[in-house]
Amino acid sequence: MNRFHTLSAARREPEAGPGALSSLLWATLAGLLIPGVVLVVGLISLLLESGELRQSSARLGANLQIPLPSSFVDQPPLVQLTQLTSLAFAMAVVLSVAVWRHRRLADRRAAAITKALHQKVLKQSVRRAELEGAAAQSLNAQKLIGRHLPAVQAGLSFWYRSMPRSLFLLLGCVALALLVHVWLAVVAVISGVMVWRMYRYVRGSDADEVGRWELPQLRAQMAALVGRAPKLARLRAQGIAETSFQHELDQLYQKLQEKDAERARVWPLMFLAASAAIAIMVIGLGLNLLETEAGLSLSSAVVLGLALAGAVTGVWRLQSLGKKLRASGPACDAVYSYLRRSDEATPSEQRVGLAGLRDGVEFRDVTLVDSHGQSILNHITTEFTPKSLVTLLGTDSVSPQAMVELLMGFGRPGSGEVRIDGLRLLEVHPASLAKNVMWIEPSGPLWDGTIEENLSAGSGGTISNADIVDALREVDVYDQIQRLPEGLSTYATVEGVSLSTEATYGIGLARALLHRPPILLVGEPPAPNAQLADDPCLKAIKKLVDQGSLVVMLPRRLQTLRTADRVILLNGPNLAGEGKHSDLLADSDLYRHLNYLLFNPYRPGR
Repeated sequence: MNRFHTLSAARREPEAGPGALSSLLWATLAGLLIPGVVLVVGLISLLLESGELRQSSARLGANLQIPLPSSFVDQPPLVQLTQLTSLAFAMAVVLSVAVWRHRRLADRRAAAITKALHQKVLKQSVRRAELEGAAAQSLNAQKLIGRHLPAVQAGLSFWYRSMPRSLFLLLGCVALALLVHVWLAVVAVISGVMVWRMYRYVRGSDADEVGRWELPQLRAQMAALVGRAPKLARLRAQGIAETSFQHELDQLYQKLQEKDAERARVWPLMFLAASAAIAIMVIGLGLNLLETEAGLSLSSAVVLGLALAGAVTGVWRLQSLGKKLRASGPACDAVYSYLRRSDEATPSEQRVGLAGLRDGVEFRDVTLVDSHGQSILNHITTEFTPKSLVTLLGTDSVSPQAMVELLMGFGRPGSGEVRIDGLRLLEVHPASLAKNVMWIEPSGPLWDGTIEENLSAGSGGTISNADIVDALREVDVYDQIQRLPEGLSTYATVEGVSLSTEATYGIGLARALLHRPPILLVGEPPAPNAQLADDPCLKAIKKLVDQGSLVVMLPRRLQTLRTADRVILLNGPNLAGEGKHSDLLADSDLYRHLNYLLFNPYRPGR
């Protein structure tokens, strides 16, 4: 595998274009200034060696001659030394600025590319959910966002920092070294080893202390949001997942930019300090040497040593780049392999619309397996009719959740089919399905916006403030919201903690009361009180049922099971029974056991 092509796909992203010319200019300047500094240092050493520069050209090696202007030659030796040292220090300052600017541009280009890839992963998760289910996308997102994309960004940043700067540095220093006598190579090698060890020391002390806790936490939140994005897309509001994801993404890259800014200053500052120390040392040494009859032979050795030291630095940087690409290449391949799978999905334009729910939903011999071939649903046949409350209870959480996700259009059965009003679910357009199926869970779910916007989004202005207040009162969370400093205008976030679980769940139910979806899917939170006598949330659900909605719930409360028109019992992937709560208690040992495990307050360990 050619390691220098492993990131080619990422480097071809549109976001790589802005800043490319500026990066090339700074890279060229940073790479070629070092041979220039070496030449000036060689002139300084020749001046110290000979005591003066009176010729029209200075010889620094067997084949290396530098022309000198007459205005410089006519100056006294100490003035010449001062001018050369000032020139070297000025070039060092420019070099430090060039290295810093090139590093910052490299980090920004790498960040722009990977930031765009994060957005592509989000969009792809929504598409892939139609084939693999929403739960599978959460696992993919954890790998991509938590491991692969950071590796891609690190590889891209190192690539842009090394190419073509290190190549220019290597070529320029090798050209200088070839023009100088070879017998000084031993001195040059020693200098190169010292510079290399100093560089390793600088890199070793540049510990990545920033974001040890914050960055993994932000990435974990983003991965969780990507896993939830397909479900959020089914809500009747536009841009929910994108807005929330953008908020977390901006926070992540703000932290990354702060870290990059701190790390980018380490090497230029050390280089400036070393250059200033060398300049002071050279001037002090010159004052002592030029005022006495002592001499020092430095020119050829210094030029050759510094040139080869620069060449060794360039070689080492290119080798380090190869190692970095070897690590980031597989991560880049994994990212683009995930993004390329979109072609497998059926084009949405070929699907049909859905207008409400008339006859009901039918599972016909549905079998669903995961990516490892393990059964999630095994030949499930059942029906859901309008104006009914159905609960799904199983020995594990995967199979009931999979049935709910199938109703949202996520996942493709290996055999059998799901039909809504006689239409195959896979033929229904996702946008049409989103208008007819609403999903509620303990988080609401809420997205970034005010509570009022969370409730009225997608209504087209037909929902009034009075309607919102009535809905919140029905689920008994209005008083809690009114106690907030800004009431309904309180800004809520996806991961906000200002509201209790009961409040966010109540907001989700209030949204359902306002929009009256034909199909309502509910992930219920545990009861706040084991002796809850009157559940306003359950009353709201029964009201929706009476108005004609089909409500399918993943229950966490015993009262919900008692109220349900039908309980569907799953044993692993298999249908183990269905009926009223009281009937299943009388006829099913498995159902009695599950009720004992889930709801018996006197069970040991509870």
